[in-house]
Amino acid sequence: MSGLTPPDGASDGLATVHVFPLRRMLPLVDAALYLGIPARRLRMLGLLHAGPRPAARNGRTLMYRVEDLDRYVTQLYGRARISAGEEARQRQEWRARIAAPPVRDARGRPARLIDPCMQALTLDALVSSGGPLGLKLLFASGLGLIFLSHTPVMWRLYAML
Repeated sequence: MSGLTPPDGASDGLATVHVFPLRRMLPLVDAALYLGIPARRLRMLGLLHAGPRPAARNGRTLMYRVEDLDRYVTQLYGRARISAGEEARQRQEWRARIAAPPVRDARGRPARLIDPCMQALTLDALVSSGGPLGLKLLFASGLGLIFLSHTPVMWRLYAML
């Protein structure tokens, strides 16, 4: 035996393994629903490092801890200077809305559930993190255009037009 002793003096030769409770994890689509934003926006927030960090990867699916999502929501509400009481009220209202039976649209499909407050808060996070990146890309493409405009390759392209 490897030195492990069974609990309570049992002598069956088997060791007891205690399983620690796993933190609740949500895949990307469910995490986006939990936040109240489209999955595409959560993916974009992750690409710009402006959103919650995924805790694990299950194959190709990103997995998020509920605690991390709650921490991210609190951070967004704090940046917008919305009180903790108002945040709690809005989040509880949102949880009740997603727990209710799904509302159907005119075609009979389940309607997309989007929280307007989280839409605005995450849009602000996207703009504040993606804006500088967009300006850098614009600047680099402008420099490339200036460089290429003074080469014979561009002159031949202009002559073809």
